[in-house]
Amino acid sequence: MKTTNSSEPWLVVSIEGLRKTLERKGKSFAIFELVQNAWDEDATEVVVGLTKPNKQGISILTCVDNSPLGYQDLSTAHTMFAESYKKNDATKRGRFNVGEKHVLALCEEASITSTTGQVIFNRDRTRTTGTKNTKVGSRFRGELQLTITEWDAMQKNVQKLFPPVKTVFNGVELVQRRPIKMFEATLPTEVADERGILRTRQRKAEVRLYQVQEGEKAMLYEKGLPVVELQTDWHVDVQQKVPVNIERDNVSGAYEKAIYVAVLNEMHEHIKTEDGATRDWVTTALEDSRVNTAAVKTVVETRFGKDAVVYDPSDIGSNKEATSKGRYVVRGGSLSKAAWRNVKKAKEEDGGFMPAAGTVCPTHAEGDETKTVDPDDYSTDLERFVSLIERVSPYLLEHAVTVKAIDDPEGNIMGCTLWKKDTYIFTINIAHQDVSDWVSNYELLIHELAHHAVQKNDHLCSAFHNAVTNIGARLGQLALSQPDLFEGTLVGVAPISVGESQDLQAVAMAQK
Repeated sequence: MKTTNSSEPWLVVSIEGLRKTLERKGKSFAIFELVQNAWDEDATEVVVGLTKPNKQGISILTCVDNSPLGYQDLSTAHTMFAESYKKNDATKRGRFNVGEKHVLALCEEASITSTTGQVIFNRDRTRTTGTKNTKVGSRFRGELQLTITEWDAMQKNVQKLFPPVKTVFNGVELVQRRPIKMFEATLPTEVADERGILRTRQRKAEVRLYQVQEGEKAMLYEKGLPVVELQTDWHVDVQQKVPVNIERDNVSGAYEKAIYVAVLNEMHEHIKTEDGATRDWVTTALEDSRVNTAAVKTVVETRFGKDAVVYDPSDIGSNKEATSKGRYVVRGGSLSKAAWRNVKKAKEEDGGFMPAAGTVCPTHAEGDETKTVDPDDYSTDLERFVSLIERVSPYLLEHAVTVKAIDDPEGNIMGCTLWKKDTYIFTINIAHQDVSDWVSNYELLIHELAHHAVQKNDHLCSAFHNAVTNIGARLGQLALSQPDLFEGTLVGVAPISVGESQDLQAVAMAQK
């Protein structure tokens, strides 16, 4: 076997190939990488320049900062994936130690001068050591091949930066925007372990929200550096390492969801419209177990109204009754299973939130049996009313009914019906039914006997409507033919006013 003593490196990086790979995401990142390094080195002023391309299409990119120490190790400027002290600090932006190398790959030639010396990157792709150094900070200079279109895009994109310190671009200081809201949230970040391997950690960090200005799209930021577009109504700037990909232009779906949850938990009160409450990012957050009860309530009430009730497939009548009273009845398919789990959790924490239709608009309630009124305690009017029902029901139905009275102020009913095999019960709740008002008594009589006739609790079905009119007509005929059945119940009745007539018509239309 033939051997050789010559050796070659394991890997060879094609700078031209790397450049072509990087150019697909645009060249603005070159500025972002340079200012990021300066901000991470505790500079208080950063000055960036980018000249307009000359006739040969060459622009000069410079970045000068006043960081106290400058480059602590100049070799990291040209060593791919060298160990970075920033990996151990969640408050620093860097971790891959490839940013400067990516910038250099775009350059025709470049130089980095700092407190520890100077490195010159020659046009022939060789590297030499210079003789200059700085007293403080670092200076980058590179020649970029740019088109006018690329130059315009870089000038526009640099305005996306949220500088934490004075940062000047082409002689104009970038605006340091004021956040509209700052809060703390526990979010995933990356910190190196004892072996220097980046591991995901949950860490509490400050989050800053900024207004999205005209012509902008909401973006996720890592300590002032734009990362990727968001669906939110605000720019979201996380003040710790964001777990980005190596190109620093995207995050995982799980991290994006964590951002949406954190923002919704803090900003739910700003969601004012149904369209806002149904946006994709809100829906995503609503389905996450980390969303808080206040946010769930705001989103659901904004979507369906504060009087919304939950649809009950076993109580059709109450569902329709709630609809007729202007309440939104939320069916199961209106929300995902994950969202319903959070609604249920919110209901457990706040019993008045999203009640079932039958709870607030009962049409088939029996009342509290423990509050039954003893017949010996009946008032004269109650005794007469009970007697009337027992006397006339056999004429109006195919069977008689058993009448009982309860006194249940907490029960949301005036009367109710119960039908079982060979058992028909008519309940009067004297806590809400004024048995001295005989017009109201007759209304309750007709209404509940109609339920007995159709054996449904649905107020809006045609069968119930027909039963009401039929029983009302037969009751009138019965009063004319057998007036003795109505002894003690006849009172003067005032005519219906125009307003009451209109109200009755409105109810009838709603029931249709």
